[in-house]
Amino acid sequence: MIDPSSIELSNFLTTWYGPPNRQVVTMPEQYKNLPSPLHNWHALAARWTVPLVRNKKLLPPEEMITKNGKIIFMADPGDAIWGFDPENPSTVYEGRLYGDWVRLRETLTDFLIHNAVNEAAYNAPYAKSCECVNDDHLTQILAPMTEVAFEGWHWPRTGHRIFASESLIADVGPAMEDVEPWGNKPGFSEVQIGAITASSLEYLTNIPGIEWY
Repeated sequence: MIDPSSIELSNFLTTWYGPPNRQVVTMPEQYKNLPSPLHNWHALAARWTVPLVRNKKLLPPEEMITKNGKIIFMADPGDAIWGFDPENPSTVYEGRLYGDWVRLRETLTDFLIHNAVNEAAYNAPYAKSCECVNDDHLTQILAPMTEVAFEGWHWPRTGHRIFASESLIADVGPAMEDVEPWGNKPGFSEVQIGAITASSLEYLTNIPGIEWY
């Protein structure tokens, strides 16, 4: 297992997105009221002109609202939301706009690292994905990588895990059934792999029976 605390965000982002193309950015005054991990993330991410979070949106302070005592700091295009407790800002809660909050086991610092790595699997310069991979192939697919010991999320569905190497990141979770109620498809997984170089993904072509996109 890879210890998440071993992932230094600035180095990680430089590896996956190239060196920052802006100098240190002075954040607007309203950002100073954010929990320090969130403030530090916004200040760091502002040094890249390329967006580092695309599957979700990290909200600027003026767009944050309170729901059931938690301040929403991130949302996805559906109704998934994430919030922190203003009384204990190191805690993170996951929920839905019309549902209840569930406290995650990750601290806000660990959550932001987890989110950065998750996003890189999709935003990497080179990527392959398949929504329905027979689990028999997972050992071959994940052979070059080691699992990162992140705590579990419920997004996009419970059971997703992250694997990584120096040049690859994979997000692996249960495949979805083709018909309602859209439960997990037994024996199959969805796989998203991002890579720094195209050659890092070539080994996937040697695994039969998978149609990559």
